[in-house]
Amino acid sequence: MRWYARPSRRMFWQVVADVFVASWLVTWWFLGRFVERLVRAIADPARQAAQLGTDVEQQLADVASRAGGVPVVGGGLSRPFTHLAGSVDEITRHAEAQVAAIDRAAFFLGWVVFLIPVVLMVAVWLPRRLRFARQAGATLALTSSAAGTQLLALRALVTQPLTQLQAVASDPVEQWRRGDPDTVEKLAALELARAGVTRPRRGR
Repeated sequence: MRWYARPSRRMFWQVVADVFVASWLVTWWFLGRFVERLVRAIADPARQAAQLGTDVEQQLADVASRAGGVPVVGGGLSRPFTHLAGSVDEITRHAEAQVAAIDRAAFFLGWVVFLIPVVLMVAVWLPRRLRFARQAGATLALTSSAAGTQLLALRALVTQPLTQLQAVASDPVEQWRRGDPDTVEKLAALELARAGVTRPRRGR
């Protein structure tokens, strides 16, 4: 499968298109990551609250543990701190749930921002590139035999402008019917050029 045309204006524009598509992909990748970071930043207050809640809960648990060690009245002293630690834990869990939800949304939005424009671009670009590659490969395959070269010459008679055909021979159709090798080769070369390829060099 041939991905690029022979060195020509067509090849130049193929390279330009490929570079543009690659740049498009990279640009939208970074934009997607930017959107993801932007949305994740919304969760910063909740993230800080969750961290603060965890620290406070740990401190209350430590106080409750020390209060519980007081003889006789330890149980009564530790109960308020234990209850308060439970309340803080509930608040912390709620904050963590908010952070998780925002992080999931950020991940999803980041990929959506990246994928939609990239898929649309690839849907336009890739079929054209594959079509050229298939046609170029099929055209080159015909050059491997005399019958294939004859077919390429016939296609040139059908598809090429009259001025191009007259530059090959004054009566290219008659010359093709006779099987004139020079005319057939020149007509086949016109068709190869139209397909964006050149005949492979034959080994000596």
